Formats: sequence, C-alpha cells, structure tokens
Amino acid sequence: MNTALQPDEFVLLIDRSGRHFLTRLREQGQFQCHQGILQHAAMVGQVEGTRLETSLGRPMWIFRPRLQDYLMEMPRSSTIVYPKDIGILLVWADIFPGARVLEAGAGSGALSMALLRAIGPTGQLITCDIRSDMIERARKNVANLLGPTPNWSLQLGDVYQETPGGPFDRMVLDLPEPGLVAPHAARVLVPGGILCSFVPNVPQVQMTVDAYRKTHSFVQIETFEAQVRPWIFRGPTARPSHSSVSHTGFLTFARRGDA
Repeated sequence: MNTALQPDEFVLLIDRSGRHFLTRLREQGQFQCHQGILQHAAMVGQVEGTRLETSLGRPMWIFRPRLQDYLMEMPRSSTIVYPKDIGILLVWADIFPGARVLEAGAGSGALSMALLRAIGPTGQLITCDIRSDMIERARKNVANLLGPTPNWSLQLGDVYQETPGGPFDRMVLDLPEPGLVAPHAARVLVPGGILCSFVPNVPQVQMTVDAYRKTHSFVQIETFEAQVRPWIFRGPTARPSHSSVSHTGFLTFARRGDA
C-alpha cells in the first residue's frame, strides 16, 4: 500500500539509531521526543519512507507500522501472544485464506489481528471469551489497525461448555485448560482440521496433550517453544542483544483424524 498517510492512521517514526516510536496522526497533533518535535501536519500526505527533520534538525523516517510494531505498543488488558509465537502458529496450524477459524480467548486482540490477515476477506473468524471487557478491548485494538472487519464475530461464551457453530477448519485456544475443549473440538473440526493451543507452563502442556490423546480423535500432536535472540552489528563488532525474548509459552498442535 503505497498511498499517502492520512489523519487517524498509526505511523512508526524511526530515528538514525534505529529507535522507533508509534503515534497516531491527528490534524493538529504533534510528536515530541528527545530528538525534538514533529508536527503531524508535516507527516500527513507523505508516503512511507519519507525523511523529515525534527525541530532540533534530527532526521526521522516515517512508515506505517508492521503488525509486530503495533502489537507490542497497543493497549493491553492481558499478556499478548508474542509475535514470535504467532509466526509459528500461523505456519504450523496452516492458517490459509478462506479458512473458517474459531479462536477462544480474545486477549487484547493480537492473535485475532494475525488470524484475520491470514484468512483474508473470504475467511471467517469467530472469537469467544467469557469476559465482555476483554472482547471490547480486542475489538478496539483490531479496529484501530485494520478498520472494519465484517468477517469477524466476537461472542460472549464459555468454550469449556460448548463451541459455537461449526464446522471449523482450525481452532486456536489461548486458555488455561485447552484440554477441556478437546471433546468439543473433535466434533466441530473438519476431517484433517487442526487444533492449536497456547499455554505458559509445562504442567499445562502435559494435561493438554493427555486430554488430546484421550479423545482418540487427534494425531500428529506436537509441542514447540519459540525463542528469539536479536543480534547487534556496530562497525566491525557483532554481538547478541542483552535483551532477548526467550520463554513466553508453549504451542501444541494436533490434527483431527479417525478414532
């Protein structure tokens, strides 16, 4: 999308050292940091990659934020599923354009945004949560970045008791006890459909895997932990960053097969 930046859009400002700042453009707004001040009016109408100078004469480049940039800065009601985990989830769960996906646990909307992008306008995402405040937070965060999403339905409900509708191509569970959903998942997933769950600790993974096995409806059960270590290159020197994103949780995948 190489269109001009417009008021109400989020933009990412990057300085010469690589530090970045997320802000939302307003007609009369301004951005201020240690590098100086930039008027929002100077950014509106520009294209991505434009170099501007602050009031102190410091260069800054403007871009639309990547999904990762927005997810890490948006308002949160709970811990998000991190981008490193989302990346693996989208590939291992094989989230494809046009898929019908059930998501349980709205969180702050991070995973919903990634799923909506992956399924595209022809897919359908149904997100369930037991808390209306979580649903509203997710709705606002997604709308702020993606705008209208008519193929996304948010529902108040407890998937431990039942799952809404079906059949689904994929199910994604960000819940404390995903194993409790396994019997419902076996009924509403299409043959070959994939169930994915995200939990933070080993006992939860063990209970999840045991529950999947007990249904006799899932095969190819796999669990992964993703770790990301950035590297810093300055002149002739290279070293790993002192701040890395190590453990955040475990992803478990299972595929529906004949009992």
